[in-house]
Amino acid sequence: MLFAFHLMIMGNSYAEMDYEAAEKALNTLFSDIASIEMNTTNSEKRSKPSHYKIQYGDTLDQIIIDHVENMPIKRDTLKRCIVHANPNVFNRKNPNWMYSGRKLKLPTVEDLNKCIFTDSAIEEMQEKRNKDDWIHHP
Repeated sequence: MLFAFHLMIMGNSYAEMDYEAAEKALNTLFSDIASIEMNTTNSEKRSKPSHYKIQYGDTLDQIIIDHVENMPIKRDTLKRCIVHANPNVFNRKNPNWMYSGRKLKLPTVEDLNKCIFTDSAIEEMQEKRNKDDWIHHP
């Protein structure tokens, strides 16, 4: 019985550690995205192309390397955001199957925020921060 109680307490602390680690990672991602936006001046924003015309033989990986600035975001996440923002460019939302001759919208910080963080997810995360509703054990 005592062992089961100990496991229950340890299970809660592990869950709390996982939540804290996830929250820390989320805050790091938010700050990285904000720093990218702050470090980009208005003239740089205007000079960077916002679209790319796909040519025969192009790959999404090469387009990301050549035309998307270095972001502290995994390439798979970047691909998913680009596919999400350009449904008419990809066949069946497949990042490996692009139509040549179409305009590809390159992702901005706002596009990444929309793709990664939905409004409901942000609200849910903020609700979970309110620890008044949590059950407290003696």
